[in-house]
Amino acid sequence: MANGNLVEIRAKLPGQVTIHPGKHPMKNTDLPGVGDVVEERQEVAFIEAMKMQNQILAPKKGKVVEIHATTGDMVKVGDLLMTLEEL
Repeated sequence: MANGNLVEIRAKLPGQVTIHPGKHPMKNTDLPGVGDVVEERQEVAFIEAMKMQNQILAPKKGKVVEIHATTGDMVKVGDLLMTLEEL
């Protein structure tokens, strides 16, 4: 780890998560996978709740070190989705 600062990204609302690396199912962008560097405020996942897509954004620039959820999982508030190493 470059500086050892880990950043946890947690669900802010309940719903069904999409966090699978690769093409975003509704946009012409990619969702990150382990090893990818993400910018601050970059979409890293989204949660569908009540037929609405709610973005999950990276709070800081970092490298994805672990993804704790799987696309299709039902999550609740506070569930750990992803861990970043702050850059």
